[in-house]
Amino acid sequence: MKFIWSYCIGFSLLCCLFFSCENEESLIGENFLITGEHEVFILHPDSINISAFSQFEDSVNAQNSTNLAGSYIDPIFGQAEASFYFEITLPNNELSFNATAVTSARIQLPYTGFYGDSTSQFNIYLSELQESISANDSSQYFSNQTYATVPITPTSGSETWLGTISLNEIQDSSALHIELPTDFVLFEILQLEETELINTETFIQAFNGFKLEATPLNSMSGAIMYFNTSDENALLNVEYLDGDGASQSINFPISTGNALNHFNHDYNDTPIETIDSLLYLQSMAGTFAELNFDFLKNLQDSGYIVNQAELSFSIFDNNQSFQIPEQIALVEFDNGNILSIAGLSGGALNTENNTYEFNITQHIQKILTQNHNTICRLYTSSRTSNAERVILNNTTSNPIQLKLTLIKG
Repeated sequence: MKFIWSYCIGFSLLCCLFFSCENEESLIGENFLITGEHEVFILHPDSINISAFSQFEDSVNAQNSTNLAGSYIDPIFGQAEASFYFEITLPNNELSFNATAVTSARIQLPYTGFYGDSTSQFNIYLSELQESISANDSSQYFSNQTYATVPITPTSGSETWLGTISLNEIQDSSALHIELPTDFVLFEILQLEETELINTETFIQAFNGFKLEATPLNSMSGAIMYFNTSDENALLNVEYLDGDGASQSINFPISTGNALNHFNHDYNDTPIETIDSLLYLQSMAGTFAELNFDFLKNLQDSGYIVNQAELSFSIFDNNQSFQIPEQIALVEFDNGNILSIAGLSGGALNTENNTYEFNITQHIQKILTQNHNTICRLYTSSRTSNAERVILNNTTSNPIQLKLTLIKG
C-alpha cells in the first residue's frame, strides 16, 4: 500500500512537470530540460528571421596554382568563362642557345579536373603577353583584369587556334599538350639577346608569357578544365639545333613563374536578378549569398547561453544536370573584410537529405553576449580555383534552418 501511494505521488509530480513544460513551450520554444534554476529550450522557428539574398561578386584574387580554362552555358547562371595568363622561366642562369632552328616546341600543363559536360571538345588558343604579370611586382592581381596580348597562330592554314582536343584525350594523358609554331619559339625566345637570358628576372621582362583560352565546340554546353601550373611537369619543352647542327633540348619551367586566372560571367536574361526566394552560389567571382542574423539583437539582454546552434541549407530541386559541390563555405563579413568564423565546423554536403550544415554555436554566442557583427557570407568552397555552382532554397515553406538551443537561468 505504501508503494502504491508513493507511485501515485510520483506520477502526479511528473504530470505537473509535463504540463508546466508544455505551457512554457508556447512562450519560448520547445523545452526539453529543466534542472533547478536552468532551463534548456529550442528557440521557436517563428522567432527566427534570417535575412538572406544573393549578390554578384566583383572579382577574386587572380593568383593561383590551379588555373582554369574553358566555358559553359548554364540555363540559370548564364555563361561562365575562364582563361589564364602564365609565365615561363629559365632553368638556369646565363644561358646562350646559339639556335639555328627549332624542331619541336610543346607546352605541357598537368590536368587535375573539370566542371561541366564530360563530352566537351575544345579549340585551343594561345597568345603572347605584351605586358608583365611578374609576381615580383607590388601590385595585387584580380580576376577581372585583362592584359595586352597578341594571338599566336599556326604557321600554315587559316585557323586561328593551335589545335582541337577533347576532354577525354586530356584526361587520358593527364595533361594538355599544345604544339607551338617553331618559328615563333625560335625568334621570340631562343634568339633573345644574352643580356635578356642572364636570369629569370631579365628573361620575363623580355618575354612576358602566354595567355591560354579554350573554346568549346558546342557553344550550348561546354566545360571548364583545371590545370596545376605549380606542378614540376608544367613546362615548355623545346627541341632545337645549335650552330654546330647538334640536337639540343631544354625545358622552360612554368611552375616557378606567376599564373593569373581571368574570369568572366554573362548574367543577362537569367533569373538570378529577379528571384530572391533562392540563394545562388557560383565560383570564379560569380555569386554569393549574404546572411544577416540581426534578429538576434532582440535576445542580447536575455542572458541566454548558447548550448548549440545548427545552421542548415537545403538544395533546390532544379539544379539542372550540374554536379552539386561537395562543400560550401561560411564566413563573417565585417566592414569590407572577409573573416573566418571562430569555432565553425561543417559545410560538407549531406547526401542523405541534400543539405549543407554548419555548427555556429560560438559565433551566435558572441552575437548575444558581445554585440558581435551579425553579417555572414556563403560561398562555394575554394571559389578561386573551381567552376562550381549550386542553388539553395530560401522559400517561405523551405527557408534557411537555424536550430538554436539556448540555456536560460
